[in-house]
Amino acid sequence: MKQLSIILCSITLIFMLIGCNNITNNSKYVDLEGKNYKYKLELSGVMPNAQKETTLIILTNDNTLTFDDVSKSLYSSNSKDSESVDFYLLSTE
Repeated sequence: MKQLSIILCSITLIFMLIGCNNITNNSKYVDLEGKNYKYKLELSGVMPNAQKETTLIILTNDNTLTFDDVSKSLYSSNSKDSESVDFYLLSTE
């Protein structure tokens, strides 16, 4: 009976620690490298020289990003275009 009480107390403590961690962590999404993001955005538009619309699904901490911001950072040869936009690309459609 004593062992059962210890096990139950341990499990309760673990759940409390997990719960506290979730309260202090405002992130909803984590990329494969472990970086936290607040938003998952689905952005649609037409890439240069494309005939049909493209949809980009990204993780970001900036919910004001536009399709043009993200797509330009992907295709531009200017490194300044990609440095100013922080996102993690999940998929393109």
